[in-house]
Amino acid sequence: MGLFDAPEPVGVEIKGHALRCVICGHNRFHRHKIRLDRAGLFTSEWSDPMAVSYECANCAYLHWFMPQ
Repeated sequence: MGLFDAPEPVGVEIKGHALRCVICGHNRFHRHKIRLDRAGLFTSEWSDPMAVSYECANCAYLHWFMPQ
């Protein structure tokens, strides 16, 4: 997959609720896993967690979620 070859956007459910974009109300998203940078202040795995973001396929607004 190339840089601009993103998979098709999908519907997302968070804790039993369908995710809708808070900006435009769209219900299709691209999923991204992102490592949060703590500016080098901490080095242990628990202090440098991964987050999941869902990018709205309509307006590109990012919705961020921390793993539970």
